[in-house]
Formats: sequence, structure tokens, C-alpha cells
Amino acid sequence: MGSDTDTTTDTSSTTEQNTSTTEPGTTLEPPTTTMEPTSTSTPEPTTDTSTTTTTGETDTSTTTTTGETTDTSTTTTTGDTETSTTTTTGDTTDSTGGTDTDTGTDTDTTTTAGETCGDAILDAGEDCDLDNLNAKDCVSLGFDSGTLACAADCTFDTSLCLMESCGNGELDQDKEVCDGDQLGGATCESEGFVGGTLGCNDLCTAFDTSQCLTCGDDELQDGETCDGAALDGETCESQGFGGGTLGCNDSCSGFDTSQCDPCGNDTIDALETCDGAALGNASCESLGFGGGTLACNATCDDFDTSQCDACGNDEVDPGETCDGTDLGGATCESLGFPGGTLACAADGCGAFDTSGCDPIPTCGNGQLDGDEACDGDQIAGGATCADQPGGLFSGGDLGCKDDCTLDTALCISGDCCMAGPSLGCELDAVEACVCAADSNCCDVGWSSACVTIAVEQCGAQCGG
Repeated sequence: MGSDTDTTTDTSSTTEQNTSTTEPGTTLEPPTTTMEPTSTSTPEPTTDTSTTTTTGETDTSTTTTTGETTDTSTTTTTGDTETSTTTTTGDTTDSTGGTDTDTGTDTDTTTTAGETCGDAILDAGEDCDLDNLNAKDCVSLGFDSGTLACAADCTFDTSLCLMESCGNGELDQDKEVCDGDQLGGATCESEGFVGGTLGCNDLCTAFDTSQCLTCGDDELQDGETCDGAALDGETCESQGFGGGTLGCNDSCSGFDTSQCDPCGNDTIDALETCDGAALGNASCESLGFGGGTLACNATCDDFDTSQCDACGNDEVDPGETCDGTDLGGATCESLGFPGGTLACAADGCGAFDTSGCDPIPTCGNGQLDGDEACDGDQIAGGATCADQPGGLFSGGDLGCKDDCTLDTALCISGDCCMAGPSLGCELDAVEACVCAADSNCCDVGWSSACVTIAVEQCGAQCGG
């Protein structure tokens, strides 16, 4: 049996002008339709293909019929793109009649694509395309004035649109996102940041988040005290702790000192006896020392008394002679004094205070000590008989008694000891005393009776 194949190809391309999406300056080509019918008889199965293409909104339909027939219809629209594909498989009889077998396989696919952004043709899903703004402007989008543009993704670019109310410090919620410090209750936190200061852009169309903080990126930003491992050079020690590991809190607003050793922060914390300068009112004196400077040890668990003065604790410590009432068994007698009360020097513990001891006798050592008038042949001040009190002597040898007082036993009273025709004698004190007893001694002469009166009654010394 012979085969009759009739193949017809119909291609139609039509370009239509759409005034709503055509930009000024676009040249439209006149519609062109080309039909080339072809008929061929061969012993091969029959294929019937019809294709129609429309550019602008494009419709392409393809139908194929073969002996055992596959019938496929495809419609494609570019711009608003629609693709429809129908496939029928079975024993099919074409339009001349015959048997039609349908396997029941029917596929209809519709696709919308935005891959045409940038062709100046407004397609589905696009706000605009290049200079094609779909007859929109800033005012139609709610702004007061300005220049509307199209972004690279075919959405409106309103960055040059203006709000005349922008900058008056009042939020026009119908048109403005914010205005100055009027943010409608928004904050950096509500915008997804951890903190910082939210602002408003110059056009009142969007928030300014440049001062918001992105805590957690290990990078220290303005307004952050720290950020993760970025601690700005700070350590537990620089924060006043004794050591440990410094961290940053979750909001980057402060340091986390929970892993720092509190010893060294000048605060007495739990289990600490002291901390740096914090001594809990303790002092060297309160710990039984005489004075000095109390400190805290490096681990804050005990006091450092190395600078405390042990003198004053009433205990003789190494290097001390005595301490308060503790004299180490010493007494005035053990120190060579005849008696008295021994003490420890008030200004230190290195010597005894012997001011309360009875003085040690020094007379007889041939040296003038203290208030001694003489000692042996040592006469204080070079004294002589003639300068002794009372004026009774004019010469002789002044001596020293055993108690270191002057001995006038060898002093003499000069001519007051010699009888003669003279009236009176050379020592005024003796003469006055004698003449008072016997006026003849001064009126008649100094007789032996006058000498006797001078010796026995007036203190004269005449030797031998």
C-alpha cells in the first residue's frame, strides 16, 4: 500500500503596536505575512505542521500529524509569555477522515517569564522597563514631586522623588516612613539590629540604620563597647580585677566580667579576707602591732603584715629589747641602778627607759657628774675659800668631802685671827659680827678677845 504525505508549512509573523507600552522614538515595522504552501507525495508517513508567530505579544502554534499521529500544539507569547503544548498520541485520521485514537495524554503548560527586563517593553511582573514607566511618576506613587526612575530589576526607583512635608519633624504616615526624629516608634531593635541609634534618610522614605549595631561580628563599631573577641585592648586586669578571662555581653554594650578573678578589684567579695586597699577596717594596730602599714596579700585570703611595726604588742619580738610591759625580765637593779621602776622606751622597742630608776652614785669617781660641787680634787667652777658664801674666808685650801660637797675646813679668815692694834679685820662679815658683840674691837683695837669672838661666834677659821 502506498503512502501519501502532505506537508504544509504556514509561517506567519505579525508585529502589532501597543501604544501603552511603546516608548517615544520606537520605530514600528509594518506587519508582514508570508505563506509558502508546499505539497509533496511520497511513500512516507504524513506530517502536518502549522506555525504562527506574533511578535509583541507572540503566539506560536505548531501542529504535527504523522501516520501514527502525534499532534502537538504549542502557543508561546513573549512579553506576557504564554506557552501551551498539547500532544496527542494514537492512531489518528486527519481531516480527510479515518480512525482517531487518543491515548489520553494531554499536556498544557503556561509559563510567565521575567527574563525580558531591560528590553524597554513592559512585561508581566515589571513595574517599569528602562524608560518605560507605565505612565507613572512620583506624584502617582504618593510623593509630592521629583523624578521617578526605573531600577535595574524593573522596579520603580523613587530615590529622587520628594516629599514636601519631609523635614518638618512631623510624620505624615500616608506618605512618609519617618521624618527627622519622628520614627513612628521604630528602633534599631525593631529593624533587626541589637541596638544603636535609628535615623531617617533625607527623603523621609526609609530608615537610616548606619548607626545601628550589628553585635556579634567580632568587629568593634562606633557605639559598641566590645564585640565578641574584639575587646578594644581591655582585660580583666584593666577592669580592676586580679586576672581571669574578660568577655563581651550579648548586646556589645559592656564587658562580661563573670570569668574575671574578683581579687584585685578593691572590693571584699565572698570568701575574701581583704582586697587591695579594702581591708575591712583592719589595721596593724587592730592586729596587735604597734603601728605600720597593713596590706592585703596577692590572693586576698589574708593580710600582709610585713610592713607592720611589731613594737607595741607587749611581746618582745626578734630585734626588740623590750615591748611595752614586756621587759624581758630586766629591772633597774639588773641594769646597775640601786632601785626604781624600769620601763620600755615609748618611742620604740630598742631601749629601756631608766628615768624611773634610782640614780647610780657617781661621787668618788674623781669626775664631776651631775650637780656635784666637787669630786676628789675636782672642784666645780674652780671655787676657792674666798668665794664661799658668807664671806668668812680670805684664803686657805678648799677641799671636797666624801659626798662631793665642798670642804672649807682648811679655809682661814685672814687677819681676823690675829690680835693687834688695828681696829676690826679684813673680812667685813667677821668684823661686823665681832664688833656687834664687843664694840671695843672696832673702837679700841682687835684684841685676842676679839679673835676668840670671831672664831667662836662669827664663823672665822683660824687654822691649827
